[in-house]
Amino acid sequence: MRKIILGAAIIVLASCSNPTNKKYNEKTMSEDLKEIAESKKWSEEDSGLFAGWLLRAKFKGESLESKSYQDILDEAKKYKAEEEVLAEKAKKEAEARKQKMKNAITVTIFGKGFVKSDWEKGITDDYNLFDYAIENKSGKEVKAAKIKFRIYNSLGDQLGDDYIMDFTDDRIAPRGRYQNQAAFSYNQFKDDDAKIASAKFEDLIFDFDVEKIVYSDGSVLE
Repeated sequence: MRKIILGAAIIVLASCSNPTNKKYNEKTMSEDLKEIAESKKWSEEDSGLFAGWLLRAKFKGESLESKSYQDILDEAKKYKAEEEVLAEKAKKEAEARKQKMKNAITVTIFGKGFVKSDWEKGITDDYNLFDYAIENKSGKEVKAAKIKFRIYNSLGDQLGDDYIMDFTDDRIAPRGRYQNQAAFSYNQFKDDDAKIASAKFEDLIFDFDVEKIVYSDGSVLE
């Protein structure tokens, strides 16, 4: 019996000596967190998660008074894990959708140029010009397509914002190919516009995202 009582006493003592098991108290929080840091019970990441969860609770008006510091950290970890699962699911779904659209049509940019304004020729603005092609890989005629693309330099840094290149004024036959040019306004005060204009075509990377395809038979893929 003495051994059992002694063992229970040790467990209680260990629990009490763990500062993370203290009840959260806003008045003593600074001292409590200092004690937790000195005990090395939490990593730097744990401390950051706790701080973020504390701010979230204050923003939402939630009380933490009845919970221990470890309870609060455990809630933050659970929430983070759930967010990571959802984020991974959303990423896989986005990748699957992107691949599905790529299997329907392929978009390529195979050249670029820069056009200077020329009032005598009726060109009022400077613009970057891209030569592009769309290949319809399906057995149905394409009536319209919403296409977005990004431009990156050789280091993988994005240049400028997302570019929208909608196809609406023609048709692409089944297994057919469409070719044209797309012009985007040039702002001399935007550094990225200047980088795109001056860059060699082979040094630029284009990433396409086909968001929607409308076929002549009325069906839609998105």
